[in-house]
Amino acid sequence: MRSEEEHLPPEQEGKNPFVLLTHLHRDMSRTFSQQMGMSFSRLLFLHELWHAGEISQTELASRLSMEGTLLTRFAKQMEAAGLIIRRVDPRDNRFTLVSLAPAGQQVLSEMGTHADTFEAELLEGVSKEDLAHMMRTMKQIQNNLSRRLEHNG
Repeated sequence: MRSEEEHLPPEQEGKNPFVLLTHLHRDMSRTFSQQMGMSFSRLLFLHELWHAGEISQTELASRLSMEGTLLTRFAKQMEAAGLIIRRVDPRDNRFTLVSLAPAGQQVLSEMGTHADTFEAELLEGVSKEDLAHMMRTMKQIQNNLSRRLEHNG
């Protein structure tokens, strides 16, 4: 079911920056995923593994805010596709460790190349000044959000 915000007429949609950001993120994620031939969730999965190195599935699920059962399903499918390596944690056999396989590293390398091209296409016609202003604004919003999370955490 769609939220009320998604039913806003186009002339009203731009008046709420967070609705616009939500739609922008959704559309960018879909488009980039289609170019990569893999869901955005799986791309995030691989990207987090690249940052983390070898990590337990439990910790990875926590970092990605993903239910453990969903992450396990992704992990099994990605292992079968040769993108990741899974093994029992030798220190505690209750945990499964995951890491990138060479094929997963290759996907991330391709993702970087695609991301550069994608970014250039999306920023076409945006001045350096407008981009700098947008970045400052987004960083300020992120800082405000971080403070709120710390206060409520």
